[in-house]
Amino acid sequence: MDNVIVDGAELSTLTLGGAVGTPLVMLHGLIAGNMATWYSAFATPLASDRRVLLYDQRGHGGSSMPTRGFDLDSQSDDLARVLAHHRVDHSFDLVGHSMGALIALRYALRHPHRLRRLVLVDAPMPACDHVAPSLLTAKTPEALAEHFGANGELSGRRRERQLRRLSSLLFDSTLVADLLAMHAEPDEQLRKLQVPVLLVYGRRSPCFSAGERLHALLPNAELSALDCGHYIPEEAPADLRAELARFLTLNDASLAA
Repeated sequence: MDNVIVDGAELSTLTLGGAVGTPLVMLHGLIAGNMATWYSAFATPLASDRRVLLYDQRGHGGSSMPTRGFDLDSQSDDLARVLAHHRVDHSFDLVGHSMGALIALRYALRHPHRLRRLVLVDAPMPACDHVAPSLLTAKTPEALAEHFGANGELSGRRRERQLRRLSSLLFDSTLVADLLAMHAEPDEQLRKLQVPVLLVYGRRSPCFSAGERLHALLPNAELSALDCGHYIPEEAPADLRAELARFLTLNDASLAA
């Protein structure tokens, strides 16, 4: 474990595996996500032949809780700072789920030369349509606590910690305003992205239409539809792990075919 100072926050990071092979960076989703999303079922087996880098995004897991910086440019800068800290100064593979996928896509559009391959797992683009509305239903911490009690799966201290973190994100930071400002990436920029992209979406996910749109726009993308909803790392870990292993080990000739 290693902490990295970024603009306005301190991020908890973790590396697994050795220096051989193309480095892999994996980004988790919003609110309930943290580096544990990837650790056991994905990062550990993938680290057998490469270095895998995980970190908790600002306001999540073991990272600090800032009041700002949840927009995609700021979080893309966070990723760049984590990469520099861990000396990932050459081509690497990037995987992101949900909000992590949006951060990964923004980073790819800004730094396409840095990436070898990109995997977007149920990217909810645009977040202003797919993510923000669900977070606007709870107007106060009390309403949030009632909703969390009715729908959350955690209990006891874990539930209380999660509730405190969620309340801070929703009511004490710019997160919701930043989400409302997250519109779709411009079509012309997506059409220019030549990085090989794997789009993994759940057939029952409310974000599936976003996957179809990205597939139509990205020039070097394939779409894989799994039999699950939005939370693919938890709902279909074996299928997702197989897709990652397949795509990340394809040779360049196969990708170009």
